[in-house]
Amino acid sequence: MWEEGSEILQLPLPCLITTVKELNEPRLPSLRGKMAAKKAEIPMWTFDDLDINQRDVGLEGSPTQVIKVFPPPPRKEGELYAGKEPDEAARIIADKLGEKGLF
Repeated sequence: MWEEGSEILQLPLPCLITTVKELNEPRLPSLRGKMAAKKAEIPMWTFDDLDINQRDVGLEGSPTQVIKVFPPPPRKEGELYAGKEPDEAARIIADKLGEKGLF
C-alpha cells in the first residue's frame, strides 16, 4: 500500500521483501491537516448509487461463510522454575523432554 494507492505484485518464490522500520508508525497530522479534515465533506453512497448486483454483495455474495465462532481452548497449567540456577533449570527441562521422548 502506498500513500497514493496500492500495488499488487506477483513474484516467484522464494522472494525477499524489505521495508523501512517506520512502516507501521502512524504519522501525526499537522494543524493545517486537522483543520482541513474538519471541513472535508465525505461522500455517502447508498446501494442505489452503486452499479452492482445485489446478489454480489452482503452475506449472499460473500465467497466465504462463517460456520462457527469459538474461543481457543484454555492453555494447560505451566511450570515455573523461578529461583533455580540456569544449569539446574535446563537439566530439569531436559529430563522432562526426555521422559516424553522429545529430547
